[in-house]
Amino acid sequence: MTNIHVCTAQESQSLDMKICKQPRTEVTKKAATRKVVESLVDQLIASNLISNERLFEQILYNKDIIWIQNDSFNGHLLAKANSTDQLKTKTNGFMMYMPTNPIVYEVNGEHYHLITRIDSTRAKPNLERLSQVPKPILSAARVNDLLCSIVMRFYEIYLEDLSQVAHKDKQLIHFVEREYQQFLEAVKELNEYHLNWHPRGNGHQQLLELIDNLQLLKSRPGKVLMDFSNPHSYAVVEPSYNFVG
Repeated sequence: MTNIHVCTAQESQSLDMKICKQPRTEVTKKAATRKVVESLVDQLIASNLISNERLFEQILYNKDIIWIQNDSFNGHLLAKANSTDQLKTKTNGFMMYMPTNPIVYEVNGEHYHLITRIDSTRAKPNLERLSQVPKPILSAARVNDLLCSIVMRFYEIYLEDLSQVAHKDKQLIHFVEREYQQFLEAVKELNEYHLNWHPRGNGHQQLLELIDNLQLLKSRPGKVLMDFSNPHSYAVVEPSYNFVG
């Protein structure tokens, strides 16, 4: 997955909420787990397929995706920059958000840090977790579960919001529903095998390949999605909100 530079403040001037990634240079060589999450987050922001408000509320700052809590401070995929020092594990004091050279996103002028301590535990994606009651955690998110949850929530919100657009394209909805279902079935199939789910294992790599092959995640409004099983079937991507570009 390619790390995408993101700054939507200029691209999405019609939106009330502005999300702009601050420039940074990765200085750590062993950053595979956080880099794949960073890349996926950047990709979703750059897509302009769901509104920034919905992206923030449903993915970037949503308890269902990940919820870090310590006393009166909360963190999710993003945490407010002035709270990150308090969001660390109680057992060993590890910082959940990078104390130096953090990955920073500006949301309506306020700085947030992306979670960077992501557990390398060999854990399969849990396809049922989004339907469970979220619980605050003080240990790092398991990367495969986190990646899968982000993708699932993005598809669900896109489809939900797209169905509310007045001039919705039923062909587009059918295409996205089919691609989403194929992704879920592929993840279920992976979970049936005895794979190594460590970030350097074959299970993790195959999950990344599944995500990288999703056409919607690489799209922006106006892109043509192709049905490779039927060369005469295609859909044009639309934003799931009234976008004025």
